[in-house]
Amino acid sequence: MELVVDANIVFSFFKKDSTPRELILDPELKYNLKLFAPELALEEINRHKNDVCSRFKIFTKDFEIMLSSLPLLIKVVKRDIFEESISKAEEILSSHTKDVPYAALSLSLKGKGHEIALWSNEERLKVLEKHGIRVYSTSELLKEIGL
Repeated sequence: MELVVDANIVFSFFKKDSTPRELILDPELKYNLKLFAPELALEEINRHKNDVCSRFKIFTKDFEIMLSSLPLLIKVVKRDIFEESISKAEEILSSHTKDVPYAALSLSLKGKGHEIALWSNEERLKVLEKHGIRVYSTSELLKEIGL
């Protein structure tokens, strides 16, 4: 299953015992889940390093190690790869511009023949389903993969 992951899912990776962290790290699933994220997601997390460390009670060094490991677990995609889908994503998500990169990446990958879905707990992103992008919350994803 191929999934674009939004920033909140990636943020959850830093929380010990979180379901997203378990799914991202699970060796049994890693061959079944192929994860993508726009480069912006990692940049956003890095900008909020202090908040993440404080909120999830982790040391800065641990944060840096975890952040540097994310590209081994999630394919990080530069904006120029999905640039052609930005305007369509902006049209679809006109009132939620912060989510445009995730929608654009999903639309771009779908347009390139990927069986792609979006992993997000943001209910407002369900609008993408009208455009052929399935949106899974964490609980829906668990059901889908049989956990």
